[in-house]
Amino acid sequence: MAGQKKFQARVEVYFIIYIATIVSFFAIEGEVKHFKDSQKKILLEVSKDKIQNLVTIRNATDLHSKDSISLKVQLDGAFEKDSFEGTVHLNPIDAPEELNLKELSYALAAKNNDPDNKTFMALIPKSDFDLKSDVLYRMSADISVMPDEKLVEQELSKSYSEKLIVQKIMDAMTDVGKISLEKKFQNTLDPTGGAIQAPFTITVDRPKVSIVEGLPWEVRVIIGGIADIDDLELTALKGSELVGKLESGIPVALVAGRGRKDGRITLRGTRLSDEVAVDVDFELQVRPPVWVKKPSETEAYVGDPILFEGALRDIPSSETSIRVGGTAVRGGIMPGTLAQLSNLTEEGNVSFQVLVDGREVKGMSHTLSVIKPPAPKISTNPVGRDGNFLTFEIVTYGKNNAIRRFRKKGGIGSNRQLGEAQILGSRKIYRWEVELEEPFEKAETQEIKFSVDDENKTVEDYRKIFIYNY
Repeated sequence: MAGQKKFQARVEVYFIIYIATIVSFFAIEGEVKHFKDSQKKILLEVSKDKIQNLVTIRNATDLHSKDSISLKVQLDGAFEKDSFEGTVHLNPIDAPEELNLKELSYALAAKNNDPDNKTFMALIPKSDFDLKSDVLYRMSADISVMPDEKLVEQELSKSYSEKLIVQKIMDAMTDVGKISLEKKFQNTLDPTGGAIQAPFTITVDRPKVSIVEGLPWEVRVIIGGIADIDDLELTALKGSELVGKLESGIPVALVAGRGRKDGRITLRGTRLSDEVAVDVDFELQVRPPVWVKKPSETEAYVGDPILFEGALRDIPSSETSIRVGGTAVRGGIMPGTLAQLSNLTEEGNVSFQVLVDGREVKGMSHTLSVIKPPAPKISTNPVGRDGNFLTFEIVTYGKNNAIRRFRKKGGIGSNRQLGEAQILGSRKIYRWEVELEEPFEKAETQEIKFSVDDENKTVEDYRKIFIYNY
């Protein structure tokens, strides 16, 4: 009897655990469903926000006739024109209470013969206004459109490299449906004759820009009469090939580039609210670059290293590089203003071309001929004489070359080097003093003979007759 009660108790415990497990399963399943619903809702909101940002209300302009006002609103973005629905609202500003003026609303419709399908208009009778009251109206618009699937996908692909993100947003498009936008325009409407605006002006801070070829330049464009950046369109009307960057801004815009060639740049600013256009231009004068240290060496010798200095005045080293080429070396591009080559091993030529931002700078190139070092050169006549002491000039060729030995061969008493050799590029100039030996039998002249050996094991001989001073 006792055993039967224990068995019944165990069954009841297992049953309770079973029921608890089932309840927990349904609870977890509910949480998972709630999580998925939340994720879907978040994705929908993100998709709606992203797609909505692809459509923009640009501006509103008003054109007046005798009896009506054509109010034009422009849109930009990825939307289907046929799905457009919109209304423009006019609210009186500081109107006297006794006039009892209220908000006026007019439906917007697509403009006929609009090739871009972005312009929508409302035709407003002037009889709707009290034209004698001189009351201005603040303009606003609210619109709704369906996103254009193909255009939306193109724009999203520009923003996201991951195709999965694009696809998820596109999948949510059917749930997004129509998107709604509102905008309050900066300009006001004057029913008697047009929008009240300050004069639209454009000037530049530098009507003439003088720049070293290859250097960056920039000009500040001062904008007047525009309160909203969306109301400004700024383009390069002429000389656009000289412009590298054009940034709209108010009250200052920026146009910049690099000095490639001379030219005149004309900018056109358009105030979109009333389509007033103003042109301004400036002159770009590009002056040729100047070497910091103009290369003078035209020859280099086998066995010598080369250090080429390609610095240009007013051009930063960080923007400079040197292209090395020629038959005597392996070509390549070296960053900075110095090109250093190890000892040359063969004859030919070496060329250096200075680059700024990777582009050749016209006229800033140099070429060296690479030859085997010639034998030492001895001046034909002494460069100085003091009695029977003659001073000769001896030149060796090559940075690593020098006089190895001076060999007397006849008619010479003593000889010595005077001071240190003078180094001029790849040449070394020595001054060597030679004493005439007294001739036999008191002869009037003495013939001297000597040779000079250099480190390259080349030899130069010298032989000449001189009058001896007794």
